[in-house]
Amino acid sequence: MTGMSVNTKLKKIFTLLLTLIILGLIASCSEEEIGNSLFTNLLEGKEVSDLVYYKGSIYASGMEGVYKIDPDTLRVETLDLGSIYLAKDMVVDRDVLYIGHDAGITAFDGDNYVNILDQTFNVPDYRVNGMMIDDEGVLWVGTYGGVLKLVDDGWESITVKDGLLFNTVFFIMEDGFGGMIFGHYASSKDGISYLKSGNWSYFSVDSGLPHNYITDGLKVNDLIYITTGFYDVGGIAIFKTSPTGIELVDTIVEEWGAYGSKARSINTDNGYLWIGTEYNGLCIMKDDVFVKLDTLDGLVNNEVKSILFDDKNKVWLATRQGVSIASINQLYQEYQIRK
Repeated sequence: MTGMSVNTKLKKIFTLLLTLIILGLIASCSEEEIGNSLFTNLLEGKEVSDLVYYKGSIYASGMEGVYKIDPDTLRVETLDLGSIYLAKDMVVDRDVLYIGHDAGITAFDGDNYVNILDQTFNVPDYRVNGMMIDDEGVLWVGTYGGVLKLVDDGWESITVKDGLLFNTVFFIMEDGFGGMIFGHYASSKDGISYLKSGNWSYFSVDSGLPHNYITDGLKVNDLIYITTGFYDVGGIAIFKTSPTGIELVDTIVEEWGAYGSKARSINTDNGYLWIGTEYNGLCIMKDDVFVKLDTLDGLVNNEVKSILFDDKNKVWLATRQGVSIASINQLYQEYQIRK
C-alpha cells in the first residue's frame, strides 16, 4: 500500500510539472505573438465604420456612437452627442464635423452639437449611409430614399424620379469636373448613377464593373478608383476623368485571400494603394503586386471599413471589431519582405 501511495504521489507531481511546462510554453508563444504584432488595437469588440482627423484628434464612428481618440496617448473618450447609433460616415468641413447616422446628421464644433437632419425634416428619408463635401463646400448625403443636398439651410432631394438608378445610395463622389457619382448597394438596381451637366449615365457589370455593389472610392489625379463587391465577389473599377465625363478604363480583380475579391475601402500613400477587404484584412498594392496583412499579424478584425493616414506617419484602420493602428514605415518594410 505504501509503494502504491508513493507512485500515486509521483504521478501527481509529474502531471503537475507537465502542466506547468505546457502553460509556460503557451504563455511564451502568446507573448511572442503579441511582441511581433504589427498593430495596436483600440475599441476592441466595437464595430467602427469611419475615421476622420478633426481638431488634433481622431474621431471614430460606428454601431454604438462616436469616440474621440488622442493620437499621442491613445486615450479614448465616448462622446455624448444625443441619440446617435449606426454612425456610418463622417466628413469635416472647416471647423465642423458632420456625423451621419441612422437618425440623421449631427453637426459638432468640438464642444456643442446640433441636429441638422432628423425625422422632423420633410425629406424622403433621413437615414444616412454616406456623405460628401463638394468643391464648392456643399454637403451631399446618400440615404435609403435618394440623395439630399444642403442648399441655403434647406434640403433638396434627388430620387429615381430625377434619374437615379435606385433610391438606396451609399457612396457619393465628385469627379473633379462637376460630375457627380452616386454608388448603390444592396438595392434592386445596383451600380453607379452618374450626373453630368444635367444628363444621366449609368455603370454596372454589363458595362464592366467587377460588381454592382459600390463600397468606396478614391480620386488620384485624373483617375477614380471605385471599390465594389458582395460576400466573396468584387474588385476595383478604374475610371478616367475628363471635362466631358468619366470612362471605365480598367479593373483590378484579385483574390485578396481565402475569402475572395471584395474590396471594402481604399486609400493611397506614396504611390501605393491601400485596400481594405471584407474578409481578408488589409492589402497594400503597387505595380500589380500586393501583400496581405490580417489578424495573424495583429489586425483586430479582417473587415477593414476605413483607412486613415495621420500626420505622425501612422495608419488607422476602422474594422468590424475595433480600430487598429500601425507604423506606415513598418508596414512598408513588411511589404518589401513579403512581396
